[in-house]
Amino acid sequence: MRIGFVVNPYAGMGGKIGLKGTDDIEEALRRGGESVAPGRAREFCRDLDADILTCSSSMGGDYTEGKIVYEPMGRTTADDTRRACRKFLAEGVDAIVFVGGDGTARDIYEVVGMSVPILGIPAGVKMYSGVFAVNPPAGREIVRGFMRGDAEVVEREIMDASERAYINDEFVLRFFGSARSLSLKHLLQNAKRIFGSENDAKREIASFLSLICRRGTFVLGPGGTLKEVGKQMGVDKTLLGVDVIENGVLVAKDANEREILDAISGKHARILVSPLGSQGCVFGRGNQQISSNVIKKVGVENIIIVSTPHKLMHTPVLFVDTGDNELNRDIAGVKRVIVGFGLAARKEIIS
Repeated sequence: MRIGFVVNPYAGMGGKIGLKGTDDIEEALRRGGESVAPGRAREFCRDLDADILTCSSSMGGDYTEGKIVYEPMGRTTADDTRRACRKFLAEGVDAIVFVGGDGTARDIYEVVGMSVPILGIPAGVKMYSGVFAVNPPAGREIVRGFMRGDAEVVEREIMDASERAYINDEFVLRFFGSARSLSLKHLLQNAKRIFGSENDAKREIASFLSLICRRGTFVLGPGGTLKEVGKQMGVDKTLLGVDVIENGVLVAKDANEREILDAISGKHARILVSPLGSQGCVFGRGNQQISSNVIKKVGVENIIIVSTPHKLMHTPVLFVDTGDNELNRDIAGVKRVIVGFGLAARKEIIS
């Protein structure tokens, strides 16, 4: 098996600093954003014995000793990703693995279509497509399974949310097409799914949580259910951002990692988070502001997971991808999920 391997070296820069993507690299750099792609690429490549074709420097050669078949000139762009994939196809690869987010998945799909399977190693801010492994070690295991002949080739959605709409606190998710991807057991995530007609369930959950959140410090993740919590408290919580409430008052709106840490410093805080529908990610997709540093500061025991019953029923598995494997293992296990007014279900989280 010959594997094409390409890295978007700027992927994920916007996550911790509160941007909703990294389309504007200059703005991400100005705010002090740091790419998570190099670390994710190294983790995927660790102990992976495969026939790899890749790109030079930060697009692949820095992380693997694979054969260099494409060399970018200067700062890399989406065009470099597309050119590299054309080169991989010309070289006859059996699959293409990429490190990045939904934007990178779209660039690759534009060239590859259904011709060869693709697999994403998650490193972006938005990863709603169904072609991503749940984390880099899972991606490594999927590729090993592919080389052994154990992995399946499945059809999965290429999705992306509009970054411009994100800026206006609106969620617009678009379907771009179906790609072939590699799957092994539960190591490939599902695409995000939006569930309609759940307003009654959201209001019931929010009415319960709004009572809890009246006293103390709470970090509220993105999503419609948690926005409804803010609404019932008379707080203008963002739909897609992370906000901090203290004693019923909004103290940090659409906060980045640093602002969250400042807001909870010296206080007993709790995190409220809702997993992505159908996909099941609790931490690591679209809420990277709630970083491993924030979670450790708050404490794993102070995480409150919420979901409407319908969404939870149609989400096969929950998982975490904080970028810290030890923390992922600490969070994993059978956890309580708030699904109504004083009602909870139990669901396993994997790491």
